[in-house]
Amino acid sequence: MKRTIGILTVLLLGLSMATVFAAGKQEAKTAPPAAPTTIRFVWFTDGPDKPAIEGLVAKFNQGNPDIKVEFSIVPFAELNQLLTTQAAAGQAPDMARVTEPYRFFQYLLDIRPHLKNANFPKEFMDEPMKLVTGANGEIYGIPHDLTMNGPFVNVSLFKKAGVALPSSDKVTWEEWMKLAKEVKEKTGVPFAATADRSGHRLDGFLQSYGGGFFTEDGKGLRISSPETRKGLEDFVRYHKEGIMPLDIWAGGTGYVGANQQFVNGLLVFYISGNWQVAQFNETIKDKFEWKAVPNAFIKQWGGMPGGKFLVAFKGKAPTQVVRLMEYLGSADSMTEYASKAMFLPTRKDLLQKGVQYPVRNEDMNTFIKGLANLPKSAFVDNYHLRFGPVANEVRDRITQAITGEITVDKAIELAEAKARELLK
Repeated sequence: MKRTIGILTVLLLGLSMATVFAAGKQEAKTAPPAAPTTIRFVWFTDGPDKPAIEGLVAKFNQGNPDIKVEFSIVPFAELNQLLTTQAAAGQAPDMARVTEPYRFFQYLLDIRPHLKNANFPKEFMDEPMKLVTGANGEIYGIPHDLTMNGPFVNVSLFKKAGVALPSSDKVTWEEWMKLAKEVKEKTGVPFAATADRSGHRLDGFLQSYGGGFFTEDGKGLRISSPETRKGLEDFVRYHKEGIMPLDIWAGGTGYVGANQQFVNGLLVFYISGNWQVAQFNETIKDKFEWKAVPNAFIKQWGGMPGGKFLVAFKGKAPTQVVRLMEYLGSADSMTEYASKAMFLPTRKDLLQKGVQYPVRNEDMNTFIKGLANLPKSAFVDNYHLRFGPVANEVRDRITQAITGEITVDKAIELAEAKARELLK
């Protein structure tokens, strides 16, 4: 009898333990999952990039349930002040799209210790990467998209005039001006060639001569160098000869674009940039045939870059932030982003093989090839802390030379004197 009671006790005890174990197991199964880590991502938009980046962020959120990206858009005019104020108060976002990364270096995260792919920073163009690299080799982010200056031609006008387009990619500005003038005269259109009234566009023109605004170390000026002088003399001469119309450079102040003249079929040769491609595709439609062509080549390739960067701020979730950056900077993500936004990629592999764009693919890849050919001096100028005011000064002084108010020599002298003050 005692033995039977003992066996029953053991069985009941075992059953009780099994029940407790099963209950614990059930409780573990139904325990709520850990809350995802929230990442704040601040962006400013140029227009077509908005749906492109929103789509990628949505994909990232889907594939990374442990992370929740809170994506917000702010006006570009408020971006730098907003980020600086928030960072100084210890409330910076985790990641942001910026144009001047060096403004925020003291607040930024060195992404190197958190990278899954240690080679990641080397996969991007060397010159833009310098803008997100600290004095001791810190890597604060990546160049994410680029733009580039470059010319467009009205192919239909060339055909109407019976003038052949150059078969070589290496064409000088002088050759383009002569061709544009010939087409203008044979077709009767009012304008042969022009460039947007922009110091950025002017510097891109000068680059092919080996000219530019700043020395390689950024500490000196090249506005009066023989190469820059020659380019500026030619630019003024093309206006005085009537090849370039006064309407753009002498007809206004600040930035003046000539896109409307091109869209209306009144202009043979137009120096602007890849951001016009999507717009031209919509506005020109089938009114006439047009195409992008390479920048001029004299001593080197012409053109100027522009671009945006993704930077990571110091915060509580560095690993998760860097995971998002590696995702957005991957070849697949950048291909999707660049093709949808009609921007140019920053990855070396994509510069080599190109990107398939949904419209005007050949034109966009003309710009991609141009990016790969840009001289180092173009990046030095564009990324200089004082590029904007110096470029505007050169633009305005050269306008005075175009209108005959002062000579080219005087324009160069005055522009360089002002630029020296700006460098101080």
